[in-house]
Amino acid sequence: MTDILLVDDEKPLLKILARTLERAGYAVVCAGSVEEALSHAAARSFDMVVTDLKLAREDDGLKVAEGVRALQSNIGVLIVTAYASVPSAVEAMRMGVDDYLMKPVETQELLLRIANILERRQLKREVQTLRSRLRADKSAAVIGEETGLAAIFASLDRVALSDLPVLVQGESGTGKELVARAIHDRSSRQGRSFVAVNCGAMPEHLLESELFGHVQGAFTGADRARRGLFEEAHTGTLFLDEIGDVSQALQVRLLRVLQEQEIRPVGANLGRKVDVRIIAATHRDMATLVREGSFRDDLYFRLNVLPLTVPPLRNRREDIPELTAYFVERYCSKAGRPVPHITAEASRKLAQANWPGNVRELRNVLERSLTLASDTEVLDAEDIHLDKGTADADAQWSLFHHMSNLVSLEELERRYLAHVLECTQGNQAKAAEILQVGKNTVWRRVHDRKTP
Repeated sequence: MTDILLVDDEKPLLKILARTLERAGYAVVCAGSVEEALSHAAARSFDMVVTDLKLAREDDGLKVAEGVRALQSNIGVLIVTAYASVPSAVEAMRMGVDDYLMKPVETQELLLRIANILERRQLKREVQTLRSRLRADKSAAVIGEETGLAAIFASLDRVALSDLPVLVQGESGTGKELVARAIHDRSSRQGRSFVAVNCGAMPEHLLESELFGHVQGAFTGADRARRGLFEEAHTGTLFLDEIGDVSQALQVRLLRVLQEQEIRPVGANLGRKVDVRIIAATHRDMATLVREGSFRDDLYFRLNVLPLTVPPLRNRREDIPELTAYFVERYCSKAGRPVPHITAEASRKLAQANWPGNVRELRNVLERSLTLASDTEVLDAEDIHLDKGTADADAQWSLFHHMSNLVSLEELERRYLAHVLECTQGNQAKAAEILQVGKNTVWRRVHDRKTP
């Protein structure tokens, strides 16, 4: 059902208009002032607001429009007034008001204007959905079907059909948010909000307010109520990036949202129902965090209903040429310059690098190299400026391709284990994951290596 917020300080007229809209099949919430209207808009989502221009003070209807749009960017706005003027109409349109209706209001004209606004808004959402889907499909073709992520993208349609939580795991820079957006764009929630937040990028108290919102006076500086990201994502998708960095206290609150589909803003006494699909992501080993006690097992099992793992770039080196061609073409297109020829030596240098920063690092290195290259027609190996960590790893990796003295398989395994441990900063569990062997195997070989 379509929800409409109706605002007018004349109570008799407010009741008449509300009855008219309800008979037409709309769900109506009434407000008699700017403050009351904004309070309703902060507490729930509306498809449209119909407000009188002049309430208790001059042009208060514009304040309603501005305040509601600040809380709900996709809401339709219709101004109704008996005091139409060119300046007020221009100001209303400048603020993004959809239409302007003169009093006395005729029922059919009001319903027609509302229907037209809602239809235009729906068409706009559909266009945005098609564009985002096109971008998602193009990204899937570049980062998925033409690379080693084909298996993940092949399962996205099945994952998208469900509203169950998804946990996307993978190293930083592998494209976890791309996967989350692709799920959203293929789901029944496409065209609705996709809201992303990096849970590891802000302190606990700020993240709490960001996620759940707060009421006026909840803490110092809270001079007005504020909707949180859960409410912004109502009927859509909320992407919780770096979920492994969330504190224990916030984990309890997130668990309640998943169980009850209800949030409670900071300082509020009552909860609010939300309809949100959760997609979480992390670069950390969640199973290890659970074993260590830093992440709640009940929340982990709630989030890990549909698990997806994005492989690191070093485990799909065959994808590097396709990704390189894509990033080079995109950079040159934006810069308005010709696409250079990438020499075999440059391709080999890129393919042999270890890429601890994954796809994000590859893109950054290519953009830097193209910017600094003296020749715009050719990109050679000497033009590729690798990050220090990547260059060091590349130099070590190259030992296995250019050793002048051949060694035994046992010695080669010993050297490669040392190389992997150095790249993982001594993390034996991570090394075991990369080598695809048991942790006990890594521990035993490290121990044997230290034994004289």
